[in-house]
Amino acid sequence: MPASASSLLVVLALLAQDAAPPKGAKALAAEVYPWEVVPQDALWGHLTDGNFREPIGVFFEPTAKELYVADSKNSRVGIFDVEGTPVFSFGGAAVLLEPKSVLASQDGTILVLDADRSKLRRFNYRGEPEGFVEFRVSAKEGEAPRLVTLSAVTRDTKGRWYVADRELGRAWILDAEGKTVLELEPPIGKEHFESISDIAVSRDGLVAISDQRGEPVVHVYDANGKMIAAFGEHDIGLDNFTAAIALEFDENGFLFIVDLLRHDVKVFMPAGKMLSRFGGWFTPETRGHAPGELLYPTDIAIAPDGPIWVAERYGQRVQVFLRKPLAERQRRAPQTPVNR
Repeated sequence: MPASASSLLVVLALLAQDAAPPKGAKALAAEVYPWEVVPQDALWGHLTDGNFREPIGVFFEPTAKELYVADSKNSRVGIFDVEGTPVFSFGGAAVLLEPKSVLASQDGTILVLDADRSKLRRFNYRGEPEGFVEFRVSAKEGEAPRLVTLSAVTRDTKGRWYVADRELGRAWILDAEGKTVLELEPPIGKEHFESISDIAVSRDGLVAISDQRGEPVVHVYDANGKMIAAFGEHDIGLDNFTAAIALEFDENGFLFIVDLLRHDVKVFMPAGKMLSRFGGWFTPETRGHAPGELLYPTDIAIAPDGPIWVAERYGQRVQVFLRKPLAERQRRAPQTPVNR
């Protein structure tokens, strides 16, 4: 990386947080974020299988209240309770190569996106292999369905799948059986996304896609697949991005977006207004290693009314954050929303 680019990233990471104060988050009516996100702890490794070497994917399963961590270089998936206590891990080079992301369901099924992006590896709650899941879609009307090369995948509470194809730069919603429901429309004026890095779905059915190379960086759709917002550029400014790598909705509908190269997480309204930010680098000396700082974050998981976990690829930890209500003196009057 050129020295000038490195200096720019340091400046971006050290920029002060521009948190917007709160009032009534549940309905998102006030367009303010009513919490301060503060560091609590960090997870550093598995119970008996060593420290994390490259944790790049995290997922929280709310029924069992368990956190799943995809540790790529260790070829392992670790499972932790909501307090951060290691429960179990499975994998190893004979089972997994480079797990990139993980999903889990309330019946104990664990799905892992490994080095082979054409399928999800399926495991039971004991970490025993039980086959795989593939997705097929028709790229064009009348064409035979083709195998999806996954760049991102998630699932909603109804069992519907949300999948993005790495090669085609396109994304679909599929029903629980894997049949196509609809395709999410590409950026305006384009035939496809440049490089889909993640896809997320809210409790209310909003869908968000992050595009690591294209602009606008983030696209948001309603439950019927209609695009309702597109925002973010690859440019300076706190509400822009360098490498948006992951995103997630919380239980209130706020959208959290992880930036790999700015080493931070930003909180947005679904319509695109930035409300808050955490992470970054506080000083040139600490450079992402201090509590609350982030070092190449790659994924985020959020427990309803609970902790936030951020995986740090080269920080080799999963940092734990808590949401604390902002003091009344920190709050500001909300602005009139431009759009929903």
